Amino acid sequence: MTYLLLAVAAVGHVVFWAAIVNRLHGLGIVRRWMNVATIACAVAMAGMPLAVVGGFWLQARYDVQLAAMVGWVYAYCCAAFGVFALLHRAWVTLHPERRGVVASNHTARVDLRKYERGRLTAPGISSLLACIPGNQVLDLYVHERRISLPRMPAGRELRIVHLTDLHMSGRIAKEYFVEMVAAVNALEPDLVLLTGDLVERDECMDWVPDTLGSLRATAGVYYVLGNHDLRVDHRRLVEKLDDLGLIHVGGTWREVIVRDTPLVIAGNELPWFGPEPNPAELPPRDASGLPLRVLLVHGPDRFAWACRHEFDLILAGHNHGGQVRLPLLGAILAPSLSGTRYASGAFCRGNSVLHVSRGTGSLVPFRWNCPPEIALLVLGAAK
Repeated sequence: MTYLLLAVAAVGHVVFWAAIVNRLHGLGIVRRWMNVATIACAVAMAGMPLAVVGGFWLQARYDVQLAAMVGWVYAYCCAAFGVFALLHRAWVTLHPERRGVVASNHTARVDLRKYERGRLTAPGISSLLACIPGNQVLDLYVHERRISLPRMPAGRELRIVHLTDLHMSGRIAKEYFVEMVAAVNALEPDLVLLTGDLVERDECMDWVPDTLGSLRATAGVYYVLGNHDLRVDHRRLVEKLDDLGLIHVGGTWREVIVRDTPLVIAGNELPWFGPEPNPAELPPRDASGLPLRVLLVHGPDRFAWACRHEFDLILAGHNHGGQVRLPLLGAILAPSLSGTRYASGAFCRGNSVLHVSRGTGSLVPFRWNCPPEIALLVLGAAK
């Protein structure tokens, strides 16, 4: 029984400190202070078990009862949190907002076999990580998901490609993103919508014309920025993308007609960039509920705001699907005020549907049980 308690406590300990890190990263804190807070949590995650073991050793060696008592209190608290985390994960998995959103899901893999895996990653650590068995960082998938929107007119259909979190930094080679763009264009989408963390190193700005600048969609390519776009000259990035024909909607909105269906495409880049778009300025809906409202955000923490202002479709990324997903527990790390609840997937509240993509890149070139994705969303009417 003691070993079971300690095992559950170990799970609770990891999940507890990860939950703190997740929520801190959802606050939009200045990067240097965020790094300090993350390091402090990492030290606590590594140090607390050592302190508990030290307390037990002091009891056994010197009969220091208080040290062991503190250790047991921490272990019981962690065990209780571990049980709560497992129950909460089950509740989130079975929550009604996950049901009935995706009518079908077809998956295809982008063929990158003409490249050696080492050629698609930077020399050194990135290449070594890419060779680890089970690492899916270069296993790019296209997921075609049919999603029902409550206000979508019957008999109409829209094809939207959702891309996010490319993290062009040099850790993954330019050729990977060129192939990604080719796969997107082959889908012949009506719209391509990007939700931030596009470029995070200035030297990769020169990749933009051959990658993002080559995206094609009949009704245009729209985007917002993410927190990692702050690591480059983001004003220059916006100018470069605008010159290539991509449309920045951060803090504003555009009206467009796609296949005879009027849409409003807006962008909310908070908490990293402001201001948010003013919902009072959006075009009013007609008697049929049109125009549909589409919101681009980087992180899913704007979901509640979008629901209050009656957006029909919200697209987000930021969480990378957790990047590493464990059996039973799933994602552990997701930098969001909601923790891992919206790590990836489709969710519905009332008339609002949120789609969170796993993204096509990564901060660290390692993914396990969570491959990168291109999301093709085929939007239709609710049945």
